[in-house]
Amino acid sequence: MIKAIVFDKDGTLLDFEATWNEAVGVAFDQISDAHARETSADMFGYDLASRTVLPHSPFVSESNDVVMGLVSDLIDVETFERTINQVSRLNVVPSSEATATLKTLVANGVKLAIATNDSEGAARHHVSALGWTQLFTSVKGYDSGHGAKPDPGMVLAAVEECGAIPGSYLMVGDSVHDILAGQAAGATTVAIGNNQGALSLADHKIKKMTDLIALVKFLQQQETNNSTNFASDATVNDI
Repeated sequence: MIKAIVFDKDGTLLDFEATWNEAVGVAFDQISDAHARETSADMFGYDLASRTVLPHSPFVSESNDVVMGLVSDLIDVETFERTINQVSRLNVVPSSEATATLKTLVANGVKLAIATNDSEGAARHHVSALGWTQLFTSVKGYDSGHGAKPDPGMVLAAVEECGAIPGSYLMVGDSVHDILAGQAAGATTVAIGNNQGALSLADHKIKKMTDLIALVKFLQQQETNNSTNFASDATVNDI
């Protein structure tokens, strides 16, 4: 039985571009020194012209302390990070059908957790802004005292709070860091999104959040053949 599911936050539960692109842009707007702004944006992996976090940006998967360390010699990272977080809370956008999926899972007795390389405080603010607080048993960030992904510490701490034993929990994410952390924590891993590295490493892949409901039912019904692949375009009735 699947007792718990641990989710990455950004790009998995949240629409990454809608939540972060403008928030990061506003933070760069506040840097008055043009050279510092342009140089730090390049190191950060942010396109100032299109106001977009680039796919290769460390902000996509690395912990916040690592990202801020890259630009700490150029800008006031405390103000920069505070601005990003403040603006993101005002613009936080969930992934499509995330709310409905989370509510269905909880209604079926699955405990939910978050393991993010964002700070725990920012994650809790996002969860609160979306009205999700009561849905999550555990929220862990890079600063919660369990390390950052791809290390397994925060995933293990989250499933412990959920009361899940090995073999009864999933890790769902959109990056290689998410899948590696899940594997190291003994989770069945599920990749969502278009990151080919994550898709190739994960035990299962889904196209959209609602597919997770069918996957959970599939795994609960599966008895012997652990190598069977889940078809992400199947519906609950197809399983």
